[in-house]
Amino acid sequence: MRRSLSTILGTAAVAAAMLLHADPAQAQGRAHGQGHGNGHGNGHKVPPGLAKKGGLPPGQAKKLYRADDGVVALRDVFGRNGYTVVRTSADGDRRYVYYRAADGDVRRAVVYPGTERLTFQNVPDALLRQVLARLY
Repeated sequence: MRRSLSTILGTAAVAAAMLLHADPAQAQGRAHGQGHGNGHGNGHKVPPGLAKKGGLPPGQAKKLYRADDGVVALRDVFGRNGYTVVRTSADGDRRYVYYRAADGDVRRAVVYPGTERLTFQNVPDALLRQVLARLY
């Protein structure tokens, strides 16, 4: 019994000495930018709930519109105001919307992407305001 008690006390003393001499950085394992995360996410210092959303809360990110989104808005506004969309066609990043005006003539509206917003050509001013209000 005496031998096992001295062995236990010796082992406890060695363990205590090892703990006293341990380096804090080695003990934590989080030094030099290792962080507390699990390695998921898309950037540095992004809150956990926003990691899969680009790091920005809803409403803060800029909405990017394609020319096709402009065509959908044009079709809707033209239809609500009595214009008939005859056809649409694409040429590169531009979209052409052919519509029948009130006088019966077929006209062409052009939608193309800009640096920050879509650009519309040959759209009546009253309808253009409605399209822009719908998009932005």
